[in-house]
Amino acid sequence: MTTSTLTDKGQTTVPIEIRKALNLKPRQRLEWVKRRDGTAVIRPVRSVSELAGCLKSGIPFPGLRKEKEAAARAWAEEAIRKERA
Repeated sequence: MTTSTLTDKGQTTVPIEIRKALNLKPRQRLEWVKRRDGTAVIRPVRSVSELAGCLKSGIPFPGLRKEKEAAARAWAEEAIRKERA
């Protein structure tokens, strides 16, 4: 069994073997779920980038770089339209 200590500020360190097993990264958010029996479950909160590709789509993803470029062009075009209006 792996243990850690709760500080006076309510902080604890996630033991290295748990961080490795769950592939946790620095500054990653954790979700705490209290159970009725008085125990708790701690789960890593996945980032949006980790969720990419989890939904099926018939539209191919051009890549993050092309998506960022397309978004920048769209924002610039919108700014020009507002300026002209």
